[in-house]
Amino acid sequence: MRGLTWLSLRTNHMSAADIRSMLDRERYEALAVRDPIAIANAAERYNTLDPVLAAFPETEVIDLYRPLLSVSQASKLLGYKPKEVRRLLGQGKISGKKVGSEWRIPLKAVL
Repeated sequence: MRGLTWLSLRTNHMSAADIRSMLDRERYEALAVRDPIAIANAAERYNTLDPVLAAFPETEVIDLYRPLLSVSQASKLLGYKPKEVRRLLGQGKISGKKVGSEWRIPLKAVL
């Protein structure tokens, strides 16, 4: 039971440094296979998440449900158009919540 609790905490919480490391790994793997689409997608994910992560110290453990992304940011991370992301949100296929008239998507939903 104790191992399950640790696993649950680990999947919902990551340090900013771990997230950056994961993004760097994606970029290096894309460069290694020399696939222009993979390189562009990895660069877009990095450039979208870098400003979000800049608000957190490297060692801080982040609850992946707390940083809320806009539809525009989520669409860049997922490789979809914003209209498609809104449709998926409306269908419940991507977790998110409405804040006023705009959708907000937790970081966990797009990693």
